[in-house]
Amino acid sequence: MDGRRSAAFVLQIRLMAGEAATRLDDAEILSSTLATQSNSSYLLSLLAFELLLKAVLRLNGQSPGRNHSYSKLFRTLSSEVQKRLLEAASKRMNDGADFSRLDSLLDAWSRNFVDLRYPYEKYEGLAEDEYRARGEAWLAKGANEGDADFVYRPEELYGLTHALQTDVETWLRNRSQDV
Repeated sequence: MDGRRSAAFVLQIRLMAGEAATRLDDAEILSSTLATQSNSSYLLSLLAFELLLKAVLRLNGQSPGRNHSYSKLFRTLSSEVQKRLLEAASKRMNDGADFSRLDSLLDAWSRNFVDLRYPYEKYEGLAEDEYRARGEAWLAKGANEGDADFVYRPEELYGLTHALQTDVETWLRNRSQDV
């Protein structure tokens, strides 16, 4: 049995998949209530995405390391795996998602994963009137996504997370049949 199929490796992937699924379940609970007052469900979704991306990297013989550079991590995958994941994500979302600028999308999620945990740091040094004026100016310019401090793109996140989760679950299901 090679290293990628060892019991310890399978356990690592199973734990990563389980943690991701738990985070996604919790994100769903948080997002399903009108009482939610933060973006915690989105942050949990980003954490699940990262866990699954790193699991897929491991399944493909890559070491993801300790970083949050989603575009770099994704580009480490072979072109065949990237294509398979993007096709699955696109199929899941139909026309509801746009993956045409994938690196930009992945980079935005990477920034969000770090910056949204402490969003007040983005506005450090601003007085309240400056903070308010900044938001009003953005709205007055047409609220262009490219000028936003934070870009979420939840449809794409959902689609690509689903593709990653399916990939990992399929691998785990095939391992349980090997036993």
